[in-house]
Amino acid sequence: MATTKIRKTPGIQNGAACIGRTQIPVWELIALSLQGCSDSVLLSDYPQLTRDDLKAARNYYAQNPDEIDAVIAAEQPG
Repeated sequence: MATTKIRKTPGIQNGAACIGRTQIPVWELIALSLQGCSDSVLLSDYPQLTRDDLKAARNYYAQNPDEIDAVIAAEQPG
């Protein structure tokens, strides 16, 4: 089983933390989870992700809540 890496790449998703081999930002997965989206729905909507990727996103959020919460707040409409 490969270890999921979270990467920040300038010019990709505005430098936001993403699941390493994708351009899917951690904040997006966390925001959807906080809105009640289940793992099974996330995995269906993002078929390139694995359960390990979702776990890595949650671990990153646990270690960097202020960063992720700030991006989520900035992305909210209004």
